[in-house]
Formats: sequence, structure tokens, C-alpha cells
Amino acid sequence: MSSLFSKPRFLTIRLLVVVAVAWGLIAFLRDTPVMGQVDGVGADLSEVSFYTIGMPKRFVQAVSEYLESRASMRERIQALEDRNLILSARAQRMEALRAENMRYRALLNSPVAEDATMTVARIVSVSPDVNRHLLTLDRGSGDGVDVGYPVLNAEGVMGQIVQVGQTASRALLVTDVQHAIPVLNNRTGQRAIAEGVGRLDQLVIRNLASTSDVGSGDLWVTSGFGERFPAGYPVGMTRETTTSGDAAYLSVTLQTAAALDVESHVLILTSADAP
Repeated sequence: MSSLFSKPRFLTIRLLVVVAVAWGLIAFLRDTPVMGQVDGVGADLSEVSFYTIGMPKRFVQAVSEYLESRASMRERIQALEDRNLILSARAQRMEALRAENMRYRALLNSPVAEDATMTVARIVSVSPDVNRHLLTLDRGSGDGVDVGYPVLNAEGVMGQIVQVGQTASRALLVTDVQHAIPVLNNRTGQRAIAEGVGRLDQLVIRNLASTSDVGSGDLWVTSGFGERFPAGYPVGMTRETTTSGDAAYLSVTLQTAAALDVESHVLILTSADAP
């Protein structure tokens, strides 16, 4: 049993001796240059230790800041892309408005309406029936519009009002198969009736005498007959002529003067000089 306790006691004595010697050396060498160097090395080691210990924290912090910076940058880039998209859309709308404004100015400055009282109307809708050429306009009887009033644009005749409500009206285009308009060859003075054939860019004059003087590109204008359309407004230009099989009659195909499928605003003539 004594051997079990003798060894720990011996170790305790050795430990006390080592501690005493160490304190003695520290006391003896405290103010010597050697101890100063040891202190300096200890300070350096402490600094290195603290730096090493702090490396994971600094690494995590740096990575976190980098990721936050990347996320913030992505957000800014996304915000800029969104803004660019919005500005691009607005620019497109501005181009559309600019083009519409130019058409509107052309409409108001058109010589077609110089001698008439006019009302500017916006096209609200077109007939869903492909066989009918009808427009719905945002002007009605409350705006002084009545049945039979001519509808034009900057290039020429488009049609006439056939139905009127308080705030809206409906116009039948000259190209509708149920529409016919008295016309006159601006070069020769020959009168005729131009009929719609169901195509937005085409009219036809039927049964002219085969000896009629009709040339390609001749301008046909309203003749004023029937007192529905005032005289002198462009209707169409000669595109081609066709002679009947017995050579007795001539048919004339006209290209409409007015572009009927591209307008957003039209003119309604509410009064005009008599032909």
C-alpha cells in the first residue's frame, strides 16, 4: 500500500521544486535583457495567437460581407433592369403617341376640311363581321353628329354615318358591299358611281361606255350628286380597267384614296358648302 502513495508524493515534491526554480529564475532574470527578449517573443506569440484565433471569424465576416455585397449588387442590377424595361415601354408608348399626334395634325391641317365644319372623332371599334365594313366612333348626336354625315381622313373620303346614338355613332365605309358613292373623273369630268366590293383598298365603277376616256392613275373625286357628299373630295385612283366580253362596257377598279385600316381618328363633316 505504501508504494501506491509514495509515487504521487514524489511527483508533488518535484512539481513544487520546479515551480520554485521557475519563480526564482523569473525573479533573477526579471530586469535582464534576456527576460526582455523573452517578453517580446511572448508578446509576438500572443499577437500571432490572437490573429490566428480571429482568422475564422474574419473569414466568415469577409465571406458574409462579400455575399451581402453580391446580393446587394444583384438587387441593384435587377432594379436597373426593371427600370430600363419600364423606360423602354414608355419610350415605345411615346413613339406611338408621337405618330398618333402627327396623324392628328395631318388630319386637322388637311385641305379636305377647309370649307366645312368638322368634328374630330376617335375610332372605338370595328365590326367583327369581316363581310361588313363598319366603324364605331366616339361622337354622337350630343356632339352634333347626324345620319348621313360624311366621314373622312387626311387623304380623302372614308364613308358616312349610318347610325347615331347620344355619345357614339356608326360609320359605313365606302368599301362595304352595300355602299355606293357618286364620283367624277377629276381629269375628264366624267361622272360615275363607285361601289364597294368588300375590300378595304378597292372600289369598282361598273358599266361605263367602252369609249370612256379613263387613264391609269386618274383621280376620282366626289361629284356632289345626291347632296350626301360635298363635291371635290378624293375617293380613289384608277388602278386598272376591264372591257366587257362584247366590248360594250368598261369597268374601272379604283385604289381608295384614304387608307381605311390604319387610322385612329377621323373627321366628321357636320356642315359643308352645297355642291
